[in-house]
Amino acid sequence: MKFAQKLSCAIVLLVAASFSVGGFLLVWANFNDSLNEAEAQAERWHLMQCYALESDVLTQMAQGVEITDKDMQESVQSLPSYESEYLASNFFIRLLSEDKQIYSELDQTQETWFPLKGGDSSYELQKENGQVFVLLQNEINTPTRTYYLQSVSDISGVFSARNRQLWRLWQMEAVTLILCSGAAVFFSNRMTRPLRALSEASTRIAQGEYSARTGVSTADEIGQVSRNFDAMAQAVQQNVDELEMSVRQREDFMGAFSHELKTPMTAIIGYADTLRSMQVSPEQQRMAADYIFSEAKRVESLSRKLLTLLGLSEQTPELHEVVLQQVFRSAYVSLFPISGRIKLCFQKSDGVIVRADPDLLTDLVYNLVHNALKAEPKDGRVYALWKEEGNKVRITVVDRGCGIPADQIKRITEPFYMVDKSRSRNQGGSGMGLALCNEIARLHGTKLYFESVEGKGTKVSFLLDRVDVKEESG
Repeated sequence: MKFAQKLSCAIVLLVAASFSVGGFLLVWANFNDSLNEAEAQAERWHLMQCYALESDVLTQMAQGVEITDKDMQESVQSLPSYESEYLASNFFIRLLSEDKQIYSELDQTQETWFPLKGGDSSYELQKENGQVFVLLQNEINTPTRTYYLQSVSDISGVFSARNRQLWRLWQMEAVTLILCSGAAVFFSNRMTRPLRALSEASTRIAQGEYSARTGVSTADEIGQVSRNFDAMAQAVQQNVDELEMSVRQREDFMGAFSHELKTPMTAIIGYADTLRSMQVSPEQQRMAADYIFSEAKRVESLSRKLLTLLGLSEQTPELHEVVLQQVFRSAYVSLFPISGRIKLCFQKSDGVIVRADPDLLTDLVYNLVHNALKAEPKDGRVYALWKEEGNKVRITVVDRGCGIPADQIKRITEPFYMVDKSRSRNQGGSGMGLALCNEIARLHGTKLYFESVEGKGTKVSFLLDRVDVKEESG
């Protein structure tokens, strides 16, 4: 049985029990009140008749009249008439002696009743042919005999009213249960809807649909549980997405690495086989050797960068105070021989001190400028600039080359990713330079910021902590 069905049954049973107990207690209370009132009324009229009969008997005794059965019958017949129509139709009297009935207003079926046991006054309920009667009896003593005055009050109407009330109660309860069942089903389904949404979402997530959410926003405890579940699902989805991206990047990395190695190795093997198996001219030998040498250097550069990148992933550098001017000078000296007709413009940075690893920072600036040289036209300029921003120093490398398409900026730091593969390979590129730069920036607690417009050039910058010389000296 589902929870909603259990909840509906519980509600219906609770309402039925409450209605039944409450209704029965109400009917029973009304019945007791009506019964007590009817008995009290019968008792009042009975006592009034007894007092009247005793008074008549005492009067006759005072006059010295010998009281006979006939006298008693006449006295009973002369008792006050009934004060209401209800008493006239439901109240009866009779006079008994110890051995016979002297007077009776009852029909023959009821005259089988005998004097009650109980002394001077007695009370008893009698049932006859589906009717209920209250019997009240008092002794009337004369010098010669003892008489019994009985009052019989028909209270069947009280019991009939009780039965009618019970029947109406059952009818009302049946209608109430029908309405309550419909309302219970409606509200149970409404109340358990968040639970169903939670169950469906958990099932979908278990099946691999990590984007599933409950969408429940109620303010109760179930809503809180649903929001916590959605937050958990979001975290799971994010972790799964990151794992999938990591696996995809690893696959792309291995594919790109294999491809980058395959091309130069194929050329090296081809030219080496030509030199080994064929007779070629000295000029052809020189060209083959040059190509083998250049491709081998490319493989060497690729391997060195790859090993560096893998080593950086497990490295935690120690940051020191580094003079930025020295870093710029080292990068300039290394890059000047390969710059050709491209002019290198390093902004003077005397007195600027940053917190970094000096070797890694030099590699970072070197690779960024080297990457800019590949994009810059032959007669262009590459700038290495710095700017203070609060307690940070922003270092920026600017070129006026071909730029980077906006849809490719997010991927240019991936290993082996190249915007223009043919041009990059012709220039000795492998797609590892910016990946190294990005990793070095990460180790310094920063990241690379790219601003690029196709056909106009690219800016790459990163932030480092500035060291205040005045505070250090103080």
